Amino acid sequence: MNGVDVIIVCHNHAPTLTATLAGLATQSVAPVRVAVIDNGSDDGCSVIARGFAGRLPVSVVSWRDNRGFSAAVNAGIRETVSPWVLALNPDCRLAADFLATLVAAATVHSRVGAACGLLLRARGTELVASEIVDSAGMVVTASGRHFDRGAGQAVARDLEKPALLFGASAAAALYRRAALDDVAYPGGEVFDERFFAYREDADLAWRLQRRGWSCLYSPAARGWHARGLKPEAARADSPKINRLSVRNRFLLRWSNADWRWRVVCFPWWLIRDAMVVAACLTSERSSLPALGQAWRLRRVQLARGSENALKIRENPWHTASWFTPWGHVRRVTS
Repeated sequence: MNGVDVIIVCHNHAPTLTATLAGLATQSVAPVRVAVIDNGSDDGCSVIARGFAGRLPVSVVSWRDNRGFSAAVNAGIRETVSPWVLALNPDCRLAADFLATLVAAATVHSRVGAACGLLLRARGTELVASEIVDSAGMVVTASGRHFDRGAGQAVARDLEKPALLFGASAAAALYRRAALDDVAYPGGEVFDERFFAYREDADLAWRLQRRGWSCLYSPAARGWHARGLKPEAARADSPKINRLSVRNRFLLRWSNADWRWRVVCFPWWLIRDAMVVAACLTSERSSLPALGQAWRLRRVQLARGSENALKIRENPWHTASWFTPWGHVRRVTS
């Protein structure tokens, strides 16, 4: 079996970090390395992580300030060398066979660049299992939105079948290192650090798809995720998260969408854009600064879009076909 490294980014997650690390310590196939990036925590995350040194091959990088999720994961990727990398949230506990099951499934298909399992909701600091879906992978819509499939629902029959999806939620996303290297920007910037946090996993998924790397969903690999901000209750998000969501919506588009995408997804993306701008001007005024932030970043992000376009390997019409009004899922074929 190919080795897998795990990257955990913490920002004041001490209450659940112990359960997350304990889940890794019981894996039937142990991770080669666990890189914990303490992103400006003041609640002892680094101390907790170092306390697992006797049970896990853990290394800890502590930053004084919060540099964003993207920058922290990138630092973890640079700290590791195994052919597979798992990005894992510090409020997520994995079943004992999660790594073995997911890596084995992904290895069968040479063009699988990302893979994810079935995440269910977890309760309490011990991350106790529930039967409510947290994420069965990422789907995208013609309006330019992306969703965790099945979030907030009971496990349906279709969620128990392997599938090919647009992308994996970074709460517990497995990546082939060769695929990450293939889409990285200069300097090894895999996750776009201008996003800071939120939608960065969708951006990476889009870049992987354009390069011909697929994302495999394998429900036999299971985990439990506490998730502070639930997608089915998006309007209850904090103002900061809403601002990042609005800003990064446009950064995501400028980095990846071409004219074919705009044709396939018209008029849904235009309607959604109008709704987002209208909300910023009326009911969600706290997000209004995000429009200005996005506009100031447009040139550099459009330049990244041009750079990404030069790397395209997949048929652009095929990539655009993932974006349907309801979110597209494809059956796994041998």
